[in-house]
Amino acid sequence: MTAPVLIVGAGPTGLTLAVTLRQSGVECRVIDKLLEPGDKSKALAVHARSLEMFESLGVADEMVARGNICGGFSMNTGKIRLARVSTADVESPFPYILMLSQVEIESILTEKLISLGGSIERGVELTNMTEANGTVTVTLKHSDGKDETATYPWVVGCDGAHSNVRKLLNLSFEGSAYQEQFGLADIDIESGIAEDEVSTFFHEDGALVFFPMGNGRFRTLANVEEATVSGDAPSLDFMQALMDKRGPGNVKILKTYWLAWFRIHRRSVAKYRVGHAFVAGDAAHIHSPVGGQGMNTGMQDAHNLAWKLAMVARGEADETLLDSYEEERHPIGQMLLKGTDMATKLAFLRNPVAKQIRNHMMSFLSQQDFFVQRLRSVGTMTAVNYRNSPIVGEYRDMADLQLQADDSERPSLPAWMEFARAPLPGDHAPDTVLTNESGEHIRLYELMREARANLLIFDGKPTEEGYRNVEVIAKAVKENFGDLIKCHLIVSGDKIPSSLKFDGGVYLDPQHTAHDLYGAGAEAQYLIRPDYYIGFRSQPASFEQLEKFMRKFTGSARTKASTGRN
Repeated sequence: MTAPVLIVGAGPTGLTLAVTLRQSGVECRVIDKLLEPGDKSKALAVHARSLEMFESLGVADEMVARGNICGGFSMNTGKIRLARVSTADVESPFPYILMLSQVEIESILTEKLISLGGSIERGVELTNMTEANGTVTVTLKHSDGKDETATYPWVVGCDGAHSNVRKLLNLSFEGSAYQEQFGLADIDIESGIAEDEVSTFFHEDGALVFFPMGNGRFRTLANVEEATVSGDAPSLDFMQALMDKRGPGNVKILKTYWLAWFRIHRRSVAKYRVGHAFVAGDAAHIHSPVGGQGMNTGMQDAHNLAWKLAMVARGEADETLLDSYEEERHPIGQMLLKGTDMATKLAFLRNPVAKQIRNHMMSFLSQQDFFVQRLRSVGTMTAVNYRNSPIVGEYRDMADLQLQADDSERPSLPAWMEFARAPLPGDHAPDTVLTNESGEHIRLYELMREARANLLIFDGKPTEEGYRNVEVIAKAVKENFGDLIKCHLIVSGDKIPSSLKFDGGVYLDPQHTAHDLYGAGAEAQYLIRPDYYIGFRSQPASFEQLEKFMRKFTGSARTKASTGRN
């Protein structure tokens, strides 16, 4: 066995998995049957939640530097704007949609993988696999015609819609194709179309969408009648005629880079895991490109699986933790399929009356705050959560509540209610700015970047009793979990108490911003998973309750974690 994990497929999903594993100290082997990486732009949009993920991998800045920032999306009919949704108020360090081609994403992730000591073996195809005694034996065909047999503890299929891994696992890919055919063109254009938003134009014949790639280049998509499809790809004249008819009337194609016909499908597997093998990304689900969330969902599949595989491979968690990959990601995949299916049918309505109703409804709903906020959070994927996951939890007991505030650490009724309204277990941890001992500002995400998991302890109302308690918690965490959990104390004042002896980072929250954001009117703790989602929280902070939660999936592996053995 050359590595604990064999990754089949070197697209965005496989590369995200490989980089995350390598960064977590776990070796992996990446193979791809293609001799060279693809040269077509393919997927484009990178959403806020994915950029937060990539920031933890140290590649977000490079992606933003190479991409084109879009601050929202609009819906139009001819020159009339029906609605526009801005992403400016998205609760993320990246409140926008980044247009960056799949070619660039793969290039950046490949560079990162190589910097971490990894590589991609091209011209290698998985042709068979069998599992026995907790390992998977695979047959690999190399481009020179030679076969290789190898054994791995874990195999992950990130090999796309025609996945060999999925087929060899006998996983049915249930679903169907949409009726519509689509024409695609990557082009330079001369127009008045905004380069900082995704623009959709509705017409009685169908829809036309412009995705700005920067410097006058756009990806355009349009649904077309089957009878109009001819040849291997749409012609330049055909696409120009579509734009003249459906667009705002001032679009001129200057240069083409890629023209293609395609049909979209809606398919998914029922299981993401079979024994010691997994599927992720397009190998597990494919759907309409409306919303640009397919690639993002695949990369987020990979990141979710990676930290769990890393913990198991390092001996820090039982294998049962891996069951949560399917339990968390399968519902997300199903919601994505349903959401994109609804959006696709709405965008490409055929009935003239239904089209008129849609246009009027969009104009009306775009003025309603609740609708805009929901559309914004869903569109940027910041609404994704794991609140129903079996590996998230919290501790709150009415016995700890005090009806009248005093100097103890017990929460008052207002503090209790404030905590209830705060981010829940399974929600993504919100970012905020803290101050270090030197008075420098530092983002919370920066503090958490290098750790496997992070325990945020909020002092709430500072008392000597509370400080002694958090000191005990930090010491117990280190003794029992080693470097598996990194502790951070967030003090609600402008200086660190001289009596404090905390084994971990101490940061100041003089304006109480972080405390308010996390509902910490009284002492509280949040365990943040490696993917920045909240795994556990409690009020007040308690090592006993934290340990009880961790025992759910560390189990017999806990001894290894506490001694630091791999």
